[in-house]
Formats: sequence, C-alpha cells, structure tokens
Amino acid sequence: LGTLEVGRREPAVAAEEVDAEVDRLRESMASLETVDRVAAQGDFAVLDFEGRIEGEPFEGGEARGFLLELGSGRLVEGFEQQLVGARAGDEREVWVTFPEDYRAEALAGKQAAFQVSVKEVKAKRLPDAGDDLAAEAGGFDTLDELRAEIESSLIERDEQAIEHEFREAVVDGAVARAEVDIPDELVHAKAHDMWSETARRLRSQGIDPAQYLQMIGKTEEELVHEAEDDARTALGRESVLAAVVEAEGIETSDEEIVDALRAAAAAQGGESAPSEKQLRKSLERARREGRDEMLREDIAMRKAVDSLVERATPIPAERAQARDKLWTPESEAPEGEKQIWTPGA
Repeated sequence: LGTLEVGRREPAVAAEEVDAEVDRLRESMASLETVDRVAAQGDFAVLDFEGRIEGEPFEGGEARGFLLELGSGRLVEGFEQQLVGARAGDEREVWVTFPEDYRAEALAGKQAAFQVSVKEVKAKRLPDAGDDLAAEAGGFDTLDELRAEIESSLIERDEQAIEHEFREAVVDGAVARAEVDIPDELVHAKAHDMWSETARRLRSQGIDPAQYLQMIGKTEEELVHEAEDDARTALGRESVLAAVVEAEGIETSDEEIVDALRAAAAAQGGESAPSEKQLRKSLERARREGRDEMLREDIAMRKAVDSLVERATPIPAERAQARDKLWTPESEAPEGEKQIWTPGA
C-alpha cells in the first residue's frame, strides 16, 4: 500500500469547554434551599400524591415526600407543567394521559387524575465560581489552578480521541487505496449481524428488541437497511486488515492473549487483579471452548493497524482536507499498485 499521508489535528480546548466543566462541577455541588414563593421551572417540589384511573387507585400511583425537579421530564408528560406556579400548602388535581407505549402496559393510553399536595418548594443554589469552589472541589488554591487542571484533563482526553481518529483514518486511507470487492449479499448479512448484536445488548439491559423497534417506529429490516453503509465500511476495513495480517505474517502469541485478558480485567475494575495463573486458566478455557481464535484474530487485526500507522505520515488536518477535495485514490496509486481484495478470499 505504500506510504499514506493522513490528516491529524492538534489537540485544542476552547475556554467555553472549560467553562462548561466548571458549570458541571457547580451543578454537582449545588444545594437545595426551601423558598417561600411559587415554584418555577428548574425548582424542586416535595410532594405527596395519589393517582386514580376511573376512580380506582393503581400500582405505583402513590408517593409521600416525593422530590421532583420541575422540567426534568421524570414523570409522565404534563404532570410537572401543572405544578409550575404552585407554592407550599397548595392542593392540586393533575390530569395526565399515559403514552400508548408506556412501559407498564396496564396503564398505557389511559387517563389518570392525581391529587397532589405540595409540601415544600426548593430552589437549587449553585456555589460561586471562585476560589472557594476550587478549594472544595479538589484542594486547589485558586480558581485559575482548577481551570488549568480541567484544561489539562480535556487536552489529554482530546489527545486520546485524536489518536483513535488517526488510526481509523489510516485504515480508511488504506481501504481507499485498495479496490475492495464486497458483494451486496455480504453487506446485508453484516448489517444483519450488527442488528443482532444491538438486540443482544438491548436484552442484556432488560429491553425487549421488539418494544424498542415499536418505540422508534421502525422495522428490523429498516434498521438493517440503514446499517448497510456502516456494514460496508466495516467489511472494507476488515478486508484490508486481513490482507495486511496475511502479507506480513502477523501472528498472535499466548503471551499477547494473556496481556489482553489482563488489560480487559483491569478495564472492568475489581478489588484485585487476576494472577498469572488465573489468566493462564482463562486462556486454556477459551481454547477448550474454541474462543481463543477470536482473541487471536482481534489482536492480529490491532497489530495490523499498528503496522499501517507506523508507516503513515501525519499531515496537518487542514492540508488533508484541502487535498481530499481534489484527490481520488486512482490519481495517487502508481500503475499496477492497486490490488483487489475480496472478503473471505
């Protein structure tokens, strides 16, 4: 594939981003104070309430001392809006209609009346953005020191994002250099696999995929069709990386698998890191269950990306953008250099 020139941007953090982080910090350290006035959007109300449908109470429709932020969208649409303007001691009747796709099917589409007693109105008080905030937040002497620490953290996060973007762009550049013949049937199958993985994750979160489809108003086939562009991109990347693995004879050792298992365990957290013996047992179990080949392939693909990145030349992002407006893969590849890779070949 030769040497690739790939755009790489420089890390940058705007003052507004630091301001936003300071504001988030203030929000996290806010306190609630009881106020003697009517409730407004953004205020909190302490409520007792009881709901009835056709005069009958229903499960989950009653609460005492319930703290609700008005405008949070925490309760059924319309409930919170009807409490704006209320003050402590007020009694209100609140009418709502549960949505047709409400999670409690027995309530879906039904109208309910709530008798609501407002016990307190509370306002959120944010600490001032000053030296006291800096001291309380992290033991800094001044707000400027806190802002400098936030900026440093944001730059580090941006650098990680840049590295990920660059690695992805290098692979995409290699795909653009090659001619990857991907049959439409394979693209559709990949898109179907992507939906199956999404459905698996939904089920692991306690969400029925069928209900999810109903909620977003789409069919499975519509989602699969929408995923085909991403599927084609993924298959192109896999094809080029597989070709690099084969051309360079990249292999994965047991030690590399153990290192990957160790890193995965560290990422998941836990009270203690697994021992070398435990990691070796995990490898043997994966081998017996036929899962070690998947691990080897994944690591080999990452090493293939490393190989491409090592050969790539980073150039300023602005220069790359200007070039890409004029450049086509055919104009840069020397005669006879282009190759055709077909997934599975």
